[in-house]
Amino acid sequence: MTNTLKTRPSDEIAPEGLADAGRAVADLAHLAKNIIQVLSGCSEIIDLALKTGQLDRVQKAWQLHQPSFWRLKKFQLDLIKYTKHYPLSLQLCELNTLIAAAAKLLEPFFVKRNVQFSSHLADNLPLLTADGEKLRDAVVNLLITAVDNLQDQPGQLSIATFFMKSDNAVRIIVCDSGPLLDAAEYDALLTPHERCRNMLGTGLEIPLAKHVIEDHRGRLNLNTDPTKTNTLEVLLPL
Repeated sequence: MTNTLKTRPSDEIAPEGLADAGRAVADLAHLAKNIIQVLSGCSEIIDLALKTGQLDRVQKAWQLHQPSFWRLKKFQLDLIKYTKHYPLSLQLCELNTLIAAAAKLLEPFFVKRNVQFSSHLADNLPLLTADGEKLRDAVVNLLITAVDNLQDQPGQLSIATFFMKSDNAVRIIVCDSGPLLDAAEYDALLTPHERCRNMLGTGLEIPLAKHVIEDHRGRLNLNTDPTKTNTLEVLLPL
């Protein structure tokens, strides 16, 4: 009887991809440990509170558990996306609709962190041929990066879209009111790392967004307005 070994996910990843994944895991291991510690503490509090009938403590612990579970789930999915390339599923999309959906996903975190979010979406955007899900996730990652630029402090965050008729392209601008990042800090965003203890993201946001945008023949520019505000710019050809 012949034993057939099950194919491992790593068998489908190029050696350079495995090296990148190994560095990402090493650099982000502490972040994952912090999330798991929060979840473990919440579980202990909830278990004890249920046994003693302290429902107010259950509610308070659950408010910590939910965002931590969301971050752990995102961390796992982000690592998979970072190590394995999935082909685009192209269709006609409304960019403003994708952006609205991305903002809706993050709305609870805007409220919890006292982030004043605003959107300024052009009403003359043509339909875009794109992978709607991947592009929405890229916008989510740009918004999360902007939230983490605020360093867990109240602030303002905005997103805007423009139709660049002369270039036959659409433009997305994300701005935040956090402390201005310098060139070295922007360069660091391009590699996975834990930015701060209370960050909302996983440290993989910009690498993943850049990958998706470039798959759409687009370009991600960082720090396009260095003297006034933190700015992320996306240019997508039609």
